[in-house]
Amino acid sequence: MDDRNITGGNRHNSCNQSLFNDIMLGRTEMYDASKLSCWPFCRATDVRDGIPLSLGNLCKGYPFALNGHIFLTSEAAYLCGEFSDSSSKQSIQYSLMEEPNAFLAKKVIKRKNLKYVRQDWEEIRLQWMLYVVWQKCIGNSNFRNLLLSIPNDVVIIEDSTANHGATSSVWGAKNKELRNVRRALKKELIAHNPTMKKKDLNKLISEQCGKITDVGNFVGENNMGKILKMCQIALRNNVIPPIDYDLLRKKKIYLFGELLTFNGEDRLWE
Repeated sequence: MDDRNITGGNRHNSCNQSLFNDIMLGRTEMYDASKLSCWPFCRATDVRDGIPLSLGNLCKGYPFALNGHIFLTSEAAYLCGEFSDSSSKQSIQYSLMEEPNAFLAKKVIKRKNLKYVRQDWEEIRLQWMLYVVWQKCIGNSNFRNLLLSIPNDVVIIEDSTANHGATSSVWGAKNKELRNVRRALKKELIAHNPTMKKKDLNKLISEQCGKITDVGNFVGENNMGKILKMCQIALRNNVIPPIDYDLLRKKKIYLFGELLTFNGEDRLWE
C-alpha cells in the first residue's frame, strides 16, 4: 500500500460536477473506433503504447483498503456489495475477500450464493462500482499511476466482445469487427513464429494486437470504461467523482456486519 496524504473538505460541488457532464452511466453508447482514440482492455496482459492495460476488476496486483479491510481485487469488493443488505451475510463477504482468485470469487462463491443477492442490486450496482474503483484509486498508488499514464483524450473501453454473460454489455462494449481483425493477426503471428517461446509469443501478440484499435464500432453501456474515465478525470483535477452517496446511504449497505455511513468519503489523494 502507498504512503498517501489524505485531506478532507467537501470537494464535490456543482463546479466540479461539470467535469463529468459528458459521461452518463447506464446509457448505451456507440464508439466509432475509426474516429475516436479508443483504448479497449480485456485481459491483464493487454498493452497499448507500452502501457499495460490491467484495468479490469479481475486483475491482481492492486490491493487496497475498503472501510479498514484489505481487498486483493476490486472484483471481490464489488461482489461484497451484492451480499450487503444485512449483517448476516458476513460469511459470504469474508469468503469473497479471502479468495485470491477473483475469477473463482465470481464464478464459484457468487454462484453458490445467488439466492442471497440483494433484491435491489441493480439499483445500486453502478454507484457501488464507482465507489469501489475510486477507493482502489486513492488506496493504491500503482493503480492510480497506471490510470494517470493513459492520455486524457482516450476513450477507455472494457472490451466485452468475447464475453457472453448477462452483464457483458452493461460493463463493457462489443466490437466484433475489431475482434476478427485481431484474431487474424494472432494466427499470422503464430504461423510466422513457430519456434518462439509461448511467453514471448503471447507478449508479441498482445503488443501487436494492441496497436490495432481503429476498426469497427464498440456498442454497449461500457459502465466500467466510464467509471475508470471518471476516476481518471477526478485524479487529474484533484476532486472526487460524482458518487451518489445519498443513494448508497439510503440502501443501507453492510460490510462485515457494519452499516456503512459513507461519512468522510470526500477523501482525496494530494
